Amino acid sequence: MKKVVLAVLVSCLAIGTAVYGSPKIHVDEPTYDFGSVLEGFAVTHVFAIENIGDEVLVIERVAASCGCTTTELATDRLGPGESVELEVLVDTAGFGGRISKSIYLYCNDPEYADSSASDRPRFTLRVAGEVTRAQPYHVSISDMDYLFTLLVDLRDPEAYEAAHLIGALNIPLADLANSLDTIPTDIPIIALIDQDGQTSGQAAEALAAAGYENAYYLAGGLEEWARWFETFLLDVAADDFEIPSREGLNRLTCPPDDRQCVDIAELRYLAYLLIDLRDPVAYSQSHLLGAINIPHAELLARLDELPEDVLIIVYDQAGEQSDAAAQTMLNAGLAQVRSLLGGLDEWVRQFGDRLVLATQE
Repeated sequence: MKKVVLAVLVSCLAIGTAVYGSPKIHVDEPTYDFGSVLEGFAVTHVFAIENIGDEVLVIERVAASCGCTTTELATDRLGPGESVELEVLVDTAGFGGRISKSIYLYCNDPEYADSSASDRPRFTLRVAGEVTRAQPYHVSISDMDYLFTLLVDLRDPEAYEAAHLIGALNIPLADLANSLDTIPTDIPIIALIDQDGQTSGQAAEALAAAGYENAYYLAGGLEEWARWFETFLLDVAADDFEIPSREGLNRLTCPPDDRQCVDIAELRYLAYLLIDLRDPVAYSQSHLLGAINIPHAELLARLDELPEDVLIIVYDQAGEQSDAAAQTMLNAGLAQVRSLLGGLDEWVRQFGDRLVLATQE
């Protein structure tokens, strides 16, 4: 009988030693409730992950459910008593009502280290809360990122000043190779525009070779656009600007095997007008690529400058004025107006300086 008791005691001590001599993952509050936010705003939270065991904790990988992203851990190995922060971002665009997003941590904590089953135990963090529906005139940061079309005018500055598509960035062809640091390779659409479509095709090929998979050129260039759309979405400064004749001509279309070509109808479909409502000083310091500046105080007096049949997106610094501006424009008969939720501040919070043109100091 004593031998049995002794054997059980030794067994219990062995188990206790095994448990004691192991890593143990811990988070003080594994569920973060963000309360209530408007659809389209991103929710961020930092979880502090701690090893309260007495062996090294190894975090093998981090996985998140749809609509949730995480930053990389500063380290995936924590000694006893050490901790590391994990920042989580939840994009609420497209959601409504109560939501809950999960973040799964796979680690060598014995409680979560069973790798033999497909439904392996995971240490789970959660971000939850209520998402209220946005207004019809709102556009989220993530949707704006999806829509982003950058127009690049390859002509010399004099030709650009005379007439160009509104919002087009002027990068002369000779300077293009040295200006790519301002343009990310993953931008949805880059449309290259020259005078007549003779040189932009080669530029698009060069960009594709440099990793810009979504670089296109406009068939026929600015002349083809003006020939068929006249001054629609054109900023014309030259008094002697003439609309090219279309007499006897058909619209140019792209060759069926040319995947880098876009014709004027396709670019017209992608086109939008992005308006920065802040004061000129703030605009000159930084703004979204392709945005034109119409300060909020001048908007009402300049409504007749705006086209009626194109998507117009307005933004300010943090969303204080863009909603009111959008409603003013809608009431004036501009049917396709949207306000960028959270303004430039929200864009920077989610994407940093991506697609932001800043003054070089």
